[in-house]
Amino acid sequence: MTLYELSLEYEQTAAMLRQRISELERAQREAGDEGSRVRLDRRLRPLRSMYRDVRAVARHLNGYYQKFTPRRAPRAPRERKGRV
Repeated sequence: MTLYELSLEYEQTAAMLRQRISELERAQREAGDEGSRVRLDRRLRPLRSMYRDVRAVARHLNGYYQKFTPRRAPRAPRERKGRV
């Protein structure tokens, strides 16, 4: 399995997490009492964190083999000495 293929699996996992988060957020909006909303929020927090982490790993693995070229600030032109 290549890192790209692994990134696709991470993206699938992220999609499943996103779906579950959406379901719980919908249930939270429809919850009648404050206690239910608080319990659902406690379930949502770790899922949101997992979702962010899985997405970050998927992006990292997807572009792992792409050449990294850091951006550099443009240099000031040099003055030439000795030649006119």
